[in-house]
Amino acid sequence: MKPVAAFLAIFLICARLGVADDPPEVRAFYAATFDINTQAKCDAIIAAALSRNVNQIFVEVRGRADAYYYPNREDATYPNSEPRGQLYTISPSNLDVLQHFIDRCHAATPRVEVHAWCTTMNSWNRATPPTSPLHVYNASPEWITENSAGVTYTHADDAPLDPGIPAVRDHIVNVFMDIVRNYDVDGIHFDYVRLLGANSGYDPVALAQFQAETGWAYDPASPGALGEVYEAWRRDRISQIVQRVTELTRLEKPWVDVSAFLVNFSDSVEVLAQGYNWWVHHDAIDVLHPGCYSSTIAGTVADWDFFVAKLAQAGDQSAVPMVCAVGDYLLTDPGENASAVTTVRGNARPPDGFNFFDYGSLFVDGPTRVPAEPADQHAQNLFNAGGPMDEWAPVPVITNKVALGEETVPPNAPASLSATLVGGRPRITFSRPAAAGDGDLPVHYRLYRSTANPVPLYHDNMVMEWWDPGSPRATFTFDDVTAPAGTHRYAAVAYDNWNNQAVATSGAVVVASGGDYIIETRPGMLNVGDYSEPAGSFSDSTSHSTAPGCTNPAPSPATRFATPGTDGSSRLDRQRFTPSGLVTGTYAVHVTTPGFGSSNAQNITVRISDADGVSTSLFNLTNANCGNVWTQCGTMAFTQGAGHFVEFDNATQSNFGDATNSRMNAAAVRLVRTDVTPKEPKPPISVPESLVTEVIVDSTPQALDYDDRTDAEQAGSNNHWQTSTLAGYYGANARFYSNTFAFPPASVAVWIVDLPRSGRWAIDGWVRNNTAFASGAQYRFVDRTGTVRNVTTTQQAPPDNTATGGWFIDVDGVSDANAYEFDEGRVFITLHGNSAGAQTLIADALRFRYLGPTIPAGITMLGQD
Repeated sequence: MKPVAAFLAIFLICARLGVADDPPEVRAFYAATFDINTQAKCDAIIAAALSRNVNQIFVEVRGRADAYYYPNREDATYPNSEPRGQLYTISPSNLDVLQHFIDRCHAATPRVEVHAWCTTMNSWNRATPPTSPLHVYNASPEWITENSAGVTYTHADDAPLDPGIPAVRDHIVNVFMDIVRNYDVDGIHFDYVRLLGANSGYDPVALAQFQAETGWAYDPASPGALGEVYEAWRRDRISQIVQRVTELTRLEKPWVDVSAFLVNFSDSVEVLAQGYNWWVHHDAIDVLHPGCYSSTIAGTVADWDFFVAKLAQAGDQSAVPMVCAVGDYLLTDPGENASAVTTVRGNARPPDGFNFFDYGSLFVDGPTRVPAEPADQHAQNLFNAGGPMDEWAPVPVITNKVALGEETVPPNAPASLSATLVGGRPRITFSRPAAAGDGDLPVHYRLYRSTANPVPLYHDNMVMEWWDPGSPRATFTFDDVTAPAGTHRYAAVAYDNWNNQAVATSGAVVVASGGDYIIETRPGMLNVGDYSEPAGSFSDSTSHSTAPGCTNPAPSPATRFATPGTDGSSRLDRQRFTPSGLVTGTYAVHVTTPGFGSSNAQNITVRISDADGVSTSLFNLTNANCGNVWTQCGTMAFTQGAGHFVEFDNATQSNFGDATNSRMNAAAVRLVRTDVTPKEPKPPISVPESLVTEVIVDSTPQALDYDDRTDAEQAGSNNHWQTSTLAGYYGANARFYSNTFAFPPASVAVWIVDLPRSGRWAIDGWVRNNTAFASGAQYRFVDRTGTVRNVTTTQQAPPDNTATGGWFIDVDGVSDANAYEFDEGRVFITLHGNSAGAQTLIADALRFRYLGPTIPAGITMLGQD
């Protein structure tokens, strides 16, 4: 969705100011991991974007197989174990970088889109391995690709994963889809979705998979006639990743845009297996970002022209939006980046927008240039008065989204929203609204709570979520038992099936005793009157935790600590937290420490006095366990007024010696009600059954659904496939291997067929009428049983006529009654020879005809035993 609420806000603002928007155009920049790993950096980037006419930010939240978000944050439909912040340390450690951008950019007026930029095949690029054993570089080193000599790539070459390994593809798809399912991103963006080197993708597992799917054993050291088949198969492995993410995203959140950055070091389709022409032709991508990284305006234009021409081979140059990705850092002459924009806009196929690499080049790097410039000079070139982007522009509508059913009419807001106190706790109720003007009812609701007015729709403020796909529920009720003491307001948000939204806000409600309660340890901080030191000797520390809810910035001193002594003789210290502002109930007890190694009290006693008596357990009150985060250390059955407490006692502490690194420093305790109504989980998606009964793949252009050795690849030799253009061929052209060339053929032709459903399929081949073509054409494919099928059949179809043709070739070699079974997904058909010797071979279109479902086990078709 392109949120209608945001567009209306833009329209109203511009109308008030008497300013007209520029035509729709993407105006974006990339924010790399090294620029987003701290909150201060994130805030600087957001402020820069909101000060200019930027309508999208591409935030690199997957650097080198590490996460700058929370994997499987609330939902583990797509398993994702990638560790956080391995390439660059995240600060504070609990910062959710992606959510931080989403919250603030979506709350802006005009609204700014956030796209999750993810590197794809790279795994690691430093000599020192990542610290987490869960990182793929450590956990699955066998996934790193090899070259044709069997040498494994190293960190010096980004240790790329091999796309030919099925587990690699599954892992990447899960990572991308985890982000889509768990975050309100506007887009998911592929980077490095290609081979990182032409001589790669030869892992033994990949080679075995190739043989299983094509029926051919391939030796990278001696590729022979199979070279192009393997390259096509390898390119298709990457296309499968892109296609799966796009298809799943359209089922999960069809309003989320799937995009990809393209390189132009050379023809990346042919050399680096980046088959973007296939993605576009098969509706497997929403937006392309062709990389136009040049140090000159002419070079930028030439790069753009190359991508347009490549797509034009199949008439697809305007099939999807194309955003010109500009290497801004390379355009160092004064005003050159703005001139590049103006020049490329004049192309016969102009870009649908621009994405600049990167934030630093636009807003920071000016002083480092020669001659030195203001830090944001490149941004000024673009966005200041007189620049090519000096007015706001909305993001363009993606036409294929409209074809999918996209609509922008918001639902009506939740009706009759109220917040009242029941038993001292806020009870929020609302009703399903009437249908909107387009007939839609909400299918999804969220409830947010805040002391601010209006309520910020931030993820951390969300207290409840309902999913109501069929819209059957008339009323919704939620008891907010975790609401802390204070004055609160609630915002209920209704969403339709294209994520258009409408908000209703409640009046204020005052909570006297909260269900989320923090006790800190120094005067002037939260509920410090509930803190005491019943025994021992404590000192002040200037350090404090940055866990959510703690006082920050903190006064100095901020916390209290005790040490066990060099020999453990001083293990006599106790910190006690006695909550006075809670209502009776069951609470989870959490504790946090400052994020420093000095907080390192191992195996201390946690003592909880509650309605069930006194219980004790051992706990590591350490930076590794609790530094700047809330870690649960127990549960309390609390009774108001009974003097129940939580106590930390170092009598059992197991580490001592250096007192500066063995401190017991419980910076704060947090008690949270556990009898909370949980958020409703998002329903699983369902994949609709395909009704397609015919699939046709043509042989032109090459490197789309078909491939062979091209003229250019066989320069200096006549032994290559060529194109014939006669009316009798399918689409008036076909590839042929002449009877005057060497036999067996020096190149094997391959068709890549994407079957939309499992079942029995007949295979036919198109050929123009003739009496001289191959009489013993040799085809090979693998059916769903894993059986290699070798078929010898004729391509002769009299009478001779250059203007007529038909489905005359019996490619599968069996009658329809005995057609082979295939699984949904890829089938590879190869044409590799002619049993009759030197006769012209024709590679024209293939047709798969669906004949019915697979035959149950135990039943054998005639002719297939």
